[in-house]
Amino acid sequence: MTTLEANTPGARRIVGLLTPDCGARRIVDARAGRLAASAALLLAATAAAAGDARQSLDQVERTAEAFVATQAGGAGAVATKLDRRLNLARCEGPLEAFLRPGARLANRTIVGVRCRGERPWKVYVPVHLAVTGDVLVLNRALPRGHLLEAGDLKRERRDVSRLSGGYARQPSEVLGQRLKHSMRAGSIVTPAALSARILVRRGQSVILRAQNDAIHIRVAGKALMDGALNQRIRVRNVASGRIVEGFVRSAELVEVLVR
Repeated sequence: MTTLEANTPGARRIVGLLTPDCGARRIVDARAGRLAASAALLLAATAAAAGDARQSLDQVERTAEAFVATQAGGAGAVATKLDRRLNLARCEGPLEAFLRPGARLANRTIVGVRCRGERPWKVYVPVHLAVTGDVLVLNRALPRGHLLEAGDLKRERRDVSRLSGGYARQPSEVLGQRLKHSMRAGSIVTPAALSARILVRRGQSVILRAQNDAIHIRVAGKALMDGALNQRIRVRNVASGRIVEGFVRSAELVEVLVR
């Protein structure tokens, strides 16, 4: 093996032939960097142009919402978000909303939105019709098993169209009932969230009351089943032995409705 020392002009020439030219390599690297930067700028410009050419899906959703709100006389409407991967050509003219033939406005309506421009398209948007009403909500977060008190509740106006299981409007409907599970502040109080407090127990003595404008009767009775506030239960009239149905009004009173 021959070792060359680069301390003579000849040796330096040989070493130069065997060693890569650092200066040339720097020139190649610089050119490659400029090409990569140019390619990146071109891709960015292409992406921006593509973005400008796409229709705003938010605008499509707003068009569907406005259509339903107008058809419903100004009621609130909320569109289901479209898949953000949907690629629609930007419409040069106004968007048009419509209902399919035979379709009618409902709590959940499928609304068509179309473009009649040079590149026409049509898409369908589910829209939920919001119906608002006063409901009871929790003032603060409460744990499971909490016994509801007046200070736990407040009224708010909310969308009630999806509350198929019902909701509370007045504190008297829920006071004294326990929460089946923990709930966050602002949660709507629904029957499914409550465990009714039993006021009358089976076998317990109660007062049976029946009254209207013409009569007012109070007799002793015996409950034949457990009952929560305002729940209908069967009660035996102690004096006559007859079994009647009435509504629990307190821990001692069952009211029989008369017309």
